[in-house]
Amino acid sequence: MNAQGPSQTRRNLLLAGMGGIAAIGGGTFLATRGKHHTHKQPDGAYRQIKIGWPNSGSAPVLAVAAQKDFFAHYSLDVDLPFATINGEDTINALARGDISYAVAPALTWLRHLYAGLNAQLLIGVQPGNFRLLVRRSSHITRLDQLMGHTVAVMDQNAADKLFFAIMMRRKGLDAMNRINWLDLPLPQIDDAARSQRIDAVVAHDYQAWWLLQSFPDMFIELAGSNTGHYAERTSMVLGASSSALQDDPDAAIALVLALRDAARWTDTHRDDAATLIAPDITDLSAASIRAMLHSEPAIRPVIGKSLREQLAQYCDELQLVSLLPDTEDSTALAHHYARNVLKE
Repeated sequence: MNAQGPSQTRRNLLLAGMGGIAAIGGGTFLATRGKHHTHKQPDGAYRQIKIGWPNSGSAPVLAVAAQKDFFAHYSLDVDLPFATINGEDTINALARGDISYAVAPALTWLRHLYAGLNAQLLIGVQPGNFRLLVRRSSHITRLDQLMGHTVAVMDQNAADKLFFAIMMRRKGLDAMNRINWLDLPLPQIDDAARSQRIDAVVAHDYQAWWLLQSFPDMFIELAGSNTGHYAERTSMVLGASSSALQDDPDAAIALVLALRDAARWTDTHRDDAATLIAPDITDLSAASIRAMLHSEPAIRPVIGKSLREQLAQYCDELQLVSLLPDTEDSTALAHHYARNVLKE
């Protein structure tokens, strides 16, 4: 597919560092959320569904859906057959046929879909909660000062590094090549910072929050996805294999509705959601988990047109860091990859 005018215009705005485009998805949702639209309902039959979700124990929307009976309301018995730590592993499990549904970061999904993964994206479940923490003694106060420095990442396959590389590319910075990205497990981060082997770390909650709370004299948050136009964007997206969508479309409808309802409930009952995930996050106190959820942006389920618009933005950004060809039409890709099972 050849790039068309609207896609190129959006990329030019991104390169210019303008934030308006990045807010389109959230703005569209806000503009339309008050309208009442009829949508498909599932047939109500009992179903067992296998789903993958990275770090599932600390995922508040998943905990709410399971423990507050949103899955049961739609006659779903949801099984997470194995634990995955990142979106890459989760999507690979779907590609192997081990699961029919997966939740993973949009940035991870899009690279796999472009490479030929036979799946479609159904609903944006929640934002990404990425944080870039810098060592206080490094005196780094701007993103450009990170060039040439060492930044720790706990998992090269997670979307954390890519999110911040894109953020910096929007400011004209080549973070992919000009930052020394160092693999370090979470328990080694503080020692590496104390010995000045690293100047910063990128991570997502709850790990990023744990570092901030455990070492407040060592780390300060420099940038993240929890404020500004980034806070209006979805990250964790539910996708389904094309075969599952073809074999049982009502299952997809039920799962989308269950996660939509659970996401809305989670957004307005954060203290309750914190209580549900607390047993799986033993590194943090219950009060700290509540504070973490309250520090994070609105949890807005994103479906249909709004999802396609946000996916097109992500495609543009993957082009900025050379992970999608410039010749591709981001809008066309987004329409191909997303499906609104509630209307189609």
